[in-house]
Amino acid sequence: MSYHLRRDEKVGCGLRRIARKQVEFALAIVKGEWEPDDTPVHETRKHLKKARAILQLVCKEIGRGPFKAQDHCLRDVGRLISEIRDAEVRLQTARELRSVARTRKRRCYGGIEETLTLELEHMLAAFAEWQVQAVPMLERVRKEIQAWPIGEFDFKELRKRIQATYKRGRKALAKAHKDGSAEAFHFVRKEAKQLYYQLRIVARSNPVLLKELNDELKTLGELLGRAHDLSFLKARLRQEFDARAANDPERQELLGVIEASEADLQRDAADLAEHFYAERARDFGNQIAAWLADWCGGRSVSVADELVSGQPVAQSKS
Repeated sequence: MSYHLRRDEKVGCGLRRIARKQVEFALAIVKGEWEPDDTPVHETRKHLKKARAILQLVCKEIGRGPFKAQDHCLRDVGRLISEIRDAEVRLQTARELRSVARTRKRRCYGGIEETLTLELEHMLAAFAEWQVQAVPMLERVRKEIQAWPIGEFDFKELRKRIQATYKRGRKALAKAHKDGSAEAFHFVRKEAKQLYYQLRIVARSNPVLLKELNDELKTLGELLGRAHDLSFLKARLRQEFDARAANDPERQELLGVIEASEADLQRDAADLAEHFYAERARDFGNQIAAWLADWCGGRSVSVADELVSGQPVAQSKS
């Protein structure tokens, strides 16, 4: 099933269906019943983030206690594999930098890549049984999602929650401009990613314009994601590697490349974020409300809408 609301279902039922399906996808990967395109660790984390984005929307309805319990459970499943994912990211980032270095006829950082490969192998061995712990946790959350008391959740509430996510993104961006740290920009990325998933839920209400918005959010997430990966590798090289290698010219050269690339990515991301978050939160929410009202009312979508969504043109109600 797609990560979209359907016109023929209640909003609450749709959110419950989508969230449950994301947990089921994660369970299928964890149990080895489905082989994803990317690594199992990466794909599992992606489905967990999608489920948590919906959980955030219905926090008020299910109650603060159940929300925290379910959100923390999904978070803790992610943490079971976070060190594996971190090691994967460090190695992948180093390999990408090595490729750039070859193009520019720089040194190839082979020793660093070898060390990071061994680290990943160690993490995979150390957390080889993570699935055993993850399965009952995911099964519990799946059961609890089915009991969500959100039958009366409507488009008005949905618009308010999406607007709140957009507002948090604006605040995170303002803080990042003031702070300038990698951690502050990482919070911008987290809020942008959550809004990306939440807008995907309502994408059929205006396929053309919402695709444009989500394309911007996707690009923003990719820029900030790459900057975060570089910062992560930089911290690893500076703080955790053998102190005897601190003056290794190969490592110092790599640190210089990382810092320059990270600054470029943050600057590009900040420019894009300023453009995306230029509207007031209320204006953004009002636009979402208008699209949802039209869609809920059964208006005919344009030919452009049909081409983008791949769905048959709906007939207007008389």
